[in-house]
Amino acid sequence: MDVLRPLRVSLFFYEVLRLLVLVIFMVLVPMESRYQGGAFHFPYVIYLSSNALFPLMALFIWLKPEEHLNYLPLYMAGKVIGGVSFYIWELFSARQFLGIENAAMGVILIGGTAFLSLADIFSIWGAWIIKNRFRKLLETVPESGGK
Repeated sequence: MDVLRPLRVSLFFYEVLRLLVLVIFMVLVPMESRYQGGAFHFPYVIYLSSNALFPLMALFIWLKPEEHLNYLPLYMAGKVIGGVSFYIWELFSARQFLGIENAAMGVILIGGTAFLSLADIFSIWGAWIIKNRFRKLLETVPESGGK
């Protein structure tokens, strides 16, 4: 019995939910562009396009972990790089977030960012557990040499 299957399934569903939340952020909190004078979604689209790969990676790890085990370090590195780049971008665009007229929207944005960051830390931890457990399992399985 595969004891890590629920963890792999939850990793996939978290990634789908996370992508959905990012799309909702893009729709609810458009950024103002000085050059276009209106709603501007380009930074979100850039961030979303690279994050669309995480649900696919989690799906492959869920369905065939033995074949896609080597992608887990890439998954974890992508999470760290994505999180760091998001916070650097947020730091440089803080004026836009501080200028939100609707205080409730600002609280939702800050709360959602904190929730996704914490959940990303747990997803990295879960991927690390999956990687280490499967490596141990693969080490204990004897090679079939056909002799």
